[in-house]
Amino acid sequence: MEHSGASDPFSDIEAKILDNIPIGIICCDTDCVVRYLNATYAGYLGMEKREAVGRKITELIPHSRADLVLKTEVAEYGEKCTIRRGGEEYTLIVNRIPLPGDDGRLIGFLSQTLFGAPEELQRLSDKIVQLDRKVGFYRRRYHSALSAIHSADNILGQSTAIRRVKEHLLRYAATDSPVLLLGATGTGKELFASAVHKASNRAGGPFVSINCGAIPQELFESEFFGYLSGAFTGASKEGRVGHIELADQGTLFLDEIGDMPMQAQVKLLRVIEDKTVFRIGSTRPNKVDFRIVAATNLDPQTLIRAGKFREDLYYRISTMVLSIPPLAERKEDIPLLIGHILEQIDRKQVRFSDGCMDVLMRYSWPGNIRELRNMVTRLASLCHDDMVDVGDLSPDIITGIDGCRRTSDRSALSNILEGSEQSLILNALRDNDWNMVRTAKALGIARATLYEKLKKYRISRN
Repeated sequence: MEHSGASDPFSDIEAKILDNIPIGIICCDTDCVVRYLNATYAGYLGMEKREAVGRKITELIPHSRADLVLKTEVAEYGEKCTIRRGGEEYTLIVNRIPLPGDDGRLIGFLSQTLFGAPEELQRLSDKIVQLDRKVGFYRRRYHSALSAIHSADNILGQSTAIRRVKEHLLRYAATDSPVLLLGATGTGKELFASAVHKASNRAGGPFVSINCGAIPQELFESEFFGYLSGAFTGASKEGRVGHIELADQGTLFLDEIGDMPMQAQVKLLRVIEDKTVFRIGSTRPNKVDFRIVAATNLDPQTLIRAGKFREDLYYRISTMVLSIPPLAERKEDIPLLIGHILEQIDRKQVRFSDGCMDVLMRYSWPGNIRELRNMVTRLASLCHDDMVDVGDLSPDIITGIDGCRRTSDRSALSNILEGSEQSLILNALRDNDWNMVRTAKALGIARATLYEKLKKYRISRN
């Protein structure tokens, strides 16, 4: 029968508590006599509580290890326990724990069910596996979103200018000093910043890129430094981690830093010096460890003189300065770059004629690599028979050729253009079976103009 009393370690108070939890509990004294079990365990045994109390535990569970746990005083966790109920055997997953009294001496034994059956354990295990997969998925997405894509190997070119810059880049990357990238629009400053990160000892950390010219001035602080819930009207209920904190243990790339508002420059300078960030609405500093790589297409000294950029911030971010050469200073790389772009857009079969390549090598390329990429992508989509000729080039490229000021170059260009025009007319005539109306329409010229061209180039069907 159940025992009660203040001195009884298995009193009614403990019984009431244990009787209302969804875990099976059975307790016995040092003689292996059951002194308490809760309703859950009684249900496993298929009997009333009063039927079990006062009996040896081996009468209820023949293979009980209670005597061994009492003898060794060593707990067993996550073990199987076989019970019989209604002539059938059931397996529980249990913890077997020796119970010490107030004086430290052993007073009994407790068996606690973790799961009513191995199937429940398996279901929980499956849930844990699924959760782990989800966590892994989001962790990979997080690292992917904040990872540098390009390395120094992705900076293509064999020109002296580009080889020299790559050499300096790798030397700078080996340090932990700030790097300032100077280069015109379209030179690929983010590619170089990514390469610095990849070659540094922070390559395993995040690479957080911010375009300072694309963030509205009123959002600068919240984007850079983050904020707490309810810090301002319209703030997210969960708050937000700022870009600087996201870059902890990695690299913070500030593209077009010359466009950063002065007030944000002041706060950025403080973060660089103190290595701490205060989120908006918070008085608690968060320690951060990041490397700065900044870039601008503007002259920093001009900005400083105009009062648009802090001189002290400039000196903090310009420990290492890397000047990226424009495409006009590395024209010998153009054929290699064109081939790479064609491969990227899956048009490797497209060819540029010698005359066309000659024109491209003379062009000044004010838009740099970005302009070259756009031009190659467009021409590869519009060319006939996978061949790009001079006639396919836009008028902007023709009029922008460096050597057009010189008579000899104008003459050479004229010959190139005329040869290309003659080829285009002949191809159009053949494609339209020498039908003049269809040919003129295909070329986008009047029929009278077509006849003039035929006369000029002495083209006849024979």
